[in-house]
Amino acid sequence: MKALFLIGMLLPASLWAQDATTFRKAIESGKVERLDRWMKRTIHDQRKGHLVNNGSSTYIAHQATYDTIVAFVRQQPGVIDAGWDRCVAKAAIWPGHSVVGIKCQMGGRTVERCWRVQEGRLGTIRIGSWRPRIRKPQEELRYTGARECTGFVAEQRKQCEAME
Repeated sequence: MKALFLIGMLLPASLWAQDATTFRKAIESGKVERLDRWMKRTIHDQRKGHLVNNGSSTYIAHQATYDTIVAFVRQQPGVIDAGWDRCVAKAAIWPGHSVVGIKCQMGGRTVERCWRVQEGRLGTIRIGSWRPRIRKPQEELRYTGARECTGFVAEQRKQCEAME
């Protein structure tokens, strides 16, 4: 009984990892919509970020989340390169935005796809010009869209090399 309880507690923890089989199937299908669906699911699974303690306070950072997603994707067959816009100077406003890009072979052609991710969720909704607060703001990732972006990954590499 104890072993069954232990397996029941540890099994969900092992299912949180990125799904390489689903990613491979999305690449092999040749449909960018399947790749978009995989990225949306991955961002949703890792939306909470990482808690950072600097001694006097704690805050949530998402850079490690983006690094893990990009490192995982780079190891997959069919992926030429991947990156995110970590070296780009961004406005210090909340909620922030980041872009994750992948260059891969799909259906015999090279596809470069980018996904826009919002770093935080507002607690308001918009009803005309009225914006009532319905919940407290949340510091988590939110998938906002995908698009074709030729040259994005190479451009990000150049920007990071220029900063070093």
